[in-house]
Amino acid sequence: MSAIFDLEQELLDCWKVTDDIELVTKHFVDDPEWEGMDPKIQDAIMNKYFAIQELYELKFNKVWNTFETVAKEYHTAKKGNLHE
Repeated sequence: MSAIFDLEQELLDCWKVTDDIELVTKHFVDDPEWEGMDPKIQDAIMNKYFAIQELYELKFNKVWNTFETVAKEYHTAKKGNLHE
């Protein structure tokens, strides 16, 4: 298996952290354990989680764009080596 494919899979696995953050955020809204929590506190907690989620979305989008550029260069170089 090629290293570039392994890297792609590892990046996609890391990206799942945004789903985990969303799960935790929904937990504060949906789980009966948190019923009766002061709405201001609940909003503050959720806003922080949403901010973290958005931050990681931006970071992963940036790293994904870099990965795509590197992958294109990798495949172009690999094709060039095959033709020599």
